[in-house]
Amino acid sequence: MTPKKTNSREFLDKRVFTRLRILTIISIVLFAATVYEVVINGFNIIYAVTSIILGVGVGIIVSRMYHLSWDEETNQVVSNMDWIGAIIFILYIIFIITRTIVVGYWTDGTTYMGIIVSITAGVMFGRMSGTKHTLTRIKNDLESVKKSLVN
Repeated sequence: MTPKKTNSREFLDKRVFTRLRILTIISIVLFAATVYEVVINGFNIIYAVTSIILGVGVGIIVSRMYHLSWDEETNQVVSNMDWIGAIIFILYIIFIITRTIVVGYWTDGTTYMGIIVSITAGVMFGRMSGTKHTLTRIKNDLESVKKSLVN
């Protein structure tokens, strides 16, 4: 008899799963908007790629805003904000505000819109990637603990 595959979703707190779903949808929409800006409005592809890479870097850092951990009582991965997450959240808000001001100071029109959309797409993708990486790490840690208990 083969072991039953478990659905990873059942081990995620509803808020964590909903956050991942929202980040995925927003990322797809913003990447589509970036492609639209490049193809239709003539936004420079080098600016788009650079902005996305910058956004992904910020997003990976910001994904640490919520600390993910395994809760023994509910047997689920739960998230909460600790003091490091609160500091990252404040810095993220400052980044969002200054991003618009700084980009608006140096550019306008299509370039302004393209850079803002590209950075935001990268941030959302980075947050999603960082969260999925943390979930994978928690899953691997739990599997190694299970293996050590069996042996």
